[in-house]
Amino acid sequence: AVCAEGKVLRTAKNEFQKAEDAGLEEILEKDRPSKAEEVEVKVPPREVVTYAIPGIDILELDNACRVLWEKGIYSESGMGCTGPVILVSSQKGEKAVKILKEAGYK
Repeated sequence: AVCAEGKVLRTAKNEFQKAEDAGLEEILEKDRPSKAEEVEVKVPPREVVTYAIPGIDILELDNACRVLWEKGIYSESGMGCTGPVILVSSQKGEKAVKILKEAGYK
């Protein structure tokens, strides 16, 4: 009842209109993934993953895994004792770290 008396819906509508007039849509469009980024990446054949790569932001784990998949390295995301990790095979661990550094994840 308090919201209705305060005309919250009308106020919100007016504020959103002001934001749109100020260019909100263009600002948001910059951060939306492009169609090229939405390409489906084929997951490489599954391997035993024992090499943990820590230090990847939890919000970027899936994207980091996709970067490795694109390079033919099977990876999984998970939680280690101290936080999020990416797991790869021990034979490909150093190569995976190098790829992630080049991609800006480490």
